[in-house]
This record gives sequence, structure tokens and C-alpha cells, in this order.
Amino acid sequence: MKTAPATANNTFNKSKVDAALSKNGNNLFILKQRRVHFKLSTRPDKQQELLKKKYSPINNPDVIGLKGDKQKNSNKTQNNSENTTEDLENEFQKPTSILYKKDKLKLHWNKISSIGSGLRNLGNTCFLNSVLQCLTYTPPLTNILLSSEHGRKCKNQQFCMMCELEKHVSMALGSGKDSVVPRSIASRIKNIAKHMRIGRQEDAHEFLRFVIEGLQNSVLRGYEKLDNRIKETNMIYQIFGGYLQSQVKCLECKYNSNTFDPCLDLSLDIKGCDSVKRALELFIKPEILSKGNKYKCSRCKKLTNAQKQITIYQAPMVLTIQLKRFDFARSFYGGGKIGKVVNFDEVLNLGPYMSKSHREIPIYRLYAVLVHYGGSCNSGHYYCFVKNSNGIWYEMNDSSVSQVSLKTVLKQPAYLLFYVRDPSSINKMPTKINVNIFITLIFFFFFYQYIFKSFL
Repeated sequence: MKTAPATANNTFNKSKVDAALSKNGNNLFILKQRRVHFKLSTRPDKQQELLKKKYSPINNPDVIGLKGDKQKNSNKTQNNSENTTEDLENEFQKPTSILYKKDKLKLHWNKISSIGSGLRNLGNTCFLNSVLQCLTYTPPLTNILLSSEHGRKCKNQQFCMMCELEKHVSMALGSGKDSVVPRSIASRIKNIAKHMRIGRQEDAHEFLRFVIEGLQNSVLRGYEKLDNRIKETNMIYQIFGGYLQSQVKCLECKYNSNTFDPCLDLSLDIKGCDSVKRALELFIKPEILSKGNKYKCSRCKKLTNAQKQITIYQAPMVLTIQLKRFDFARSFYGGGKIGKVVNFDEVLNLGPYMSKSHREIPIYRLYAVLVHYGGSCNSGHYYCFVKNSNGIWYEMNDSSVSQVSLKTVLKQPAYLLFYVRDPSSINKMPTKINVNIFITLIFFFFFYQYIFKSFL
């Protein structure tokens, strides 16, 4: 009789849980995908400690003389556990679920058409116009924007960067006018970057980063609580995103510690460089950590000399390269500029700069170049060159649109370079002969030679 109320109470609690799960059924996908990390407790269990003092286990190692063996086994288990944890931390954590599959991206244009409209300057909006033109002629992005894949499903009643860009690209490529006014985006620049305002010159690269962030926020609406790795499989990141690997090697125990960071562009230092290739070589050049900058090795448990190297672990579908032209140390007021020409090619092989553990040969083709003319980032003028779907290059200078040659494009003092990946280079691995298979084939070749001769 005494258990009846408890049973009733349990039934009531169960029904409450079922009702809550049913009510929040739409969030089950998010709950399932969230990665939960557990850590060992650092708080002592007082009740357990009291029991240890009160009772003595019948197989106490102190009594039966196995304390030394148990201690060794305990240390061995602990070391194995630490090594396993380190190995897991050193590996790239793949997402448990994918929001948008990368193989859905079409790197070539879906439709070949004539060049689109120029963009009118609304007062120091050349930075905005140039970025919008480069994005408009990004094949995998524009293929999606013209299909209205996002706009048809979007229920956002406020500012949506993806919807705004869909409207802009449709207007710029389909109006048939010499120039159009990007007023819808320009008037909402504070929704894109709160510190920016119309009428003031802004940095084109910074504006580009905020636009990409806004696009990601648009497609991740409703998925904010997902694990970061899953978020990074959104449509926009699958186009522009990749990963960098930072590896620190202890020069005493030779242990490698790896970290992997998301990357939406490469910012290259061009001091002392005459080409993008040379800047990339310096980007992955190993750095020695020594003297006052030693590395705390998790294996050695002390400060040691180490070698640090950054490489590209996963290459993006669209590669954006920023050449660091603005050197604030060169000007008292900031904004000093490195104005020299840095050579770049139409075709870029990223293979030599990839991580050794993720060997592939990504090949890219140039499709847009953004240029800054002037002495500092606080003044001057932005314009760009884009490759149209028909393969012809054009200079897009605000309202002005004019055809140019590839030779003219490659001579520009570029600030931003845009490359799209060659589809034929995806999943292309370097040729490597498997020694074991080779030896086996040689063995069978001579074996059959011997058998054949013995029958003659």
C-alpha cells in the first residue's frame, strides 16, 4: 500500500517527460547532433573518502603485497589513457552530420550569358561595389543565388543577407541596364557591419568578411545550437571555407601536437615577396620556438625547443587570398600602403602548401581580382576585374564596364585574389606506388615465367 503513491508519482513524471519531448519534437535533430564532452571531476567525494577510512577491502594490495604491481599497472593504464586522449586531440574532428553536401556545388556556370551591369557609386561605396561584383561572378555561389534555393524557403521577416544578395545578383545580371543602384544592400550596411556607414571609405576585405558572415548566419537560422563542426558544413562555408593545420613538433621527444582552425581566406604577408608563390612559401615556412619562446611539451612535461608550421589541411572550393598591402607601422596615422606589384598566375597549384597528412593537389583558376588605388586604406578607390561566364574578362569600375585582356588583369597591383577550384582536381591524390603490391607482382611474374618454361 505504501508503494502506490510512489508509482503514481513516477507515472506522472513520465507523462510530463513524454509531453515535453512531444512538444519539442522539432528540436530533437539539434539535440541529437550536439556533441557532449565529459571531463574528470576535480571535486573530492567526501562520502566515499569516509567509507575508505572506515572499511578495508579484502584484496587490499598493501596486505597481499601487490601494491608495487598495481601501481605499475595503474601508471601504465594512465599513460595509455593520456596517449589515447592526445591522439584523439591531434586528429581532425569530422562532423557527425552534414547540413549541405559539398558535391552539390557546381563549380562551372549553369548558364552562359553576357556581362552584367555596373554599380553606381552612392558616395564612397566603391569598396562595396567591388566586393559585390566579385561575389556576383563567383560561379558556385551565383548558381545557388539564381536558383532562389534559399529565398523560396526563407521565413525571416527582418534583414537576411542571403535574400538581399539573391535580389542583387538577379538585378545585376538580368536587368539589361548599363548600371544599377545597389541601394538595398548599401542602405542596410549597418545590418552587415554595425561600425560601417555610407559615405565613409571602408576596407574591402573587412566588408567581404562581414558579408560572408552574414550569409552564413542566414543559412544557419534555426541551427544556432549545433556543434561548430556541423555548422561549418553550411552551404556558404562549403563554398569559401577550408581548414589550416598548425603543427608543433617537440625537438626533444619528437611528439607532434596538431590543431585545426577554420579558414575563410588566406592573408599573405608580401614584405620581401615578388610573387604569390613566394608569399605562400613563407606562409608555411617552419618557425623555431626557442629561448624566451619555448614550447610546453605535454609529453616531456617541460619547456622545450620546438618547431611550429602552419599548412593547409583542407582546401576550399573558392580560394580568397588577401595580400597584406596596408602596413599601419609605416604611417604615423595608420594605413601606410605597400604599393608594389606582386606577381600572380591565372592557374594556382596549392599542392605544395598542403599538410602532409592530407595529401591532395588542388588546382585553382583565377576569376576575380580586386584592386585598391591610393596611398592608404582610409582613402583612394576600389575597382575590380571579373571573368564572365563566357570566359571574357571585364573591368568593373563602379558604373563603368569595359572588356580587357587576361594580360591586363595579371599586371594589376592586386589586393584580393579570387580563385575557383578546377573540378578535375577534386580528390586527386599524388601518384604513389605501393611497394608491397609491386613486389608481389614481380614475384608472380617470375613465378609464371618459371612454370611456363618448365612445361616447354
